[in-house]
Amino acid sequence: MRWLFVVCLCLSACAKPEAVQDPLEYLRVGVDPRIEGLAVMRDLESDGYRIDRRIDEPRYFAFDATRRPNSTVRIITARGPALSLQTPDVRAPHRAEVALAPDPRPDFDRDGHPDILIVMREPDRTCLAWVEVDAEGFVSSVFRPQTEWGERPCVIEVDRTWPRLLVEVSVPDPPTGNARVSILVRASVRDWEIDDSPSAQRRWEREIQRRETALVAAESAADSVTVERLRAELAWIERLRRSEESVDAGVLEMEPVLEAAGDGEEAR
Repeated sequence: MRWLFVVCLCLSACAKPEAVQDPLEYLRVGVDPRIEGLAVMRDLESDGYRIDRRIDEPRYFAFDATRRPNSTVRIITARGPALSLQTPDVRAPHRAEVALAPDPRPDFDRDGHPDILIVMREPDRTCLAWVEVDAEGFVSSVFRPQTEWGERPCVIEVDRTWPRLLVEVSVPDPPTGNARVSILVRASVRDWEIDDSPSAQRRWEREIQRRETALVAAESAADSVTVERLRAELAWIERLRRSEESVDAGVLEMEPVLEAAGDGEEAR
C-alpha cells in the first residue's frame, strides 16, 4: 500500500502543469463601436435629434443626426468617439450642415474596409471630407491638400474610376470678389499632386476658354468687379500650370500607387 502511494506521488509530479491563460483571451481593450455608437445615438435622440444615416462596420460605427439648425456626424471606434463634427461651429462659421455621403464609399488603400465620405455644405458650395479608420481605431484624413494650390480647398468630387479628385480653391488675396478655380489632383507615390494627364490638360483648356469668353463679355459691359475676378482666376490657373510643368521637369515620372477604382462619390 505504501508502494502504491509513492507511485501516485511520482506520477503527479511528472504531470504537465496547466498553462496560464493569455489575458488577451478574456480581456477586451476599448469599447465595442456598435454598442457605444448606439448609446450615443440614443442620447442624441433624447435631446431631439433625428438620426438620418448610419454605417455599421467592424472597425467603426458612424452616423449623422439633425436638429435644425444643428447637425452632427459622429464616428465611434474601439477607442471610443474618434471624430465629431457639428454645425454651427465657431471654428468653421461658413459651414452650414454636415452629413454622411451616400454609398458607394471608396476604399483608398484597398484593405477591404470602406472609407467614410462626409458632406459639408456651405452657403454656395458642397465639399467632401474623406477619412479612413485604421486597425487601431484612429481616424485620419485621406486627402491632404498642398498649401501652394490656394486657400480654402474644397473637394467637389471624388472620381469614380481613378484615385483622383476635383478640388476647388480660392485665389489668395484677390483684388475683388471671391475668385476660385477648380483643379484635378491625383494620388501618386509622393503625395497628392496636380493631375497632368491628357484629360486634365483638356479640362484646363476648357476652363481658360470659358473665362476668356466671360472676360470679353464683362469688359464690354464695363463690369469691373467681374473683370478683376476673371483676370485673377486666369492668372492663378497659369501659375498652377507653370508649377505643374516645373515639377514634371524636375522629377522622374512615377506610376500612381493605385489602379483605377470603381468607387467614389460625387457631391450632391
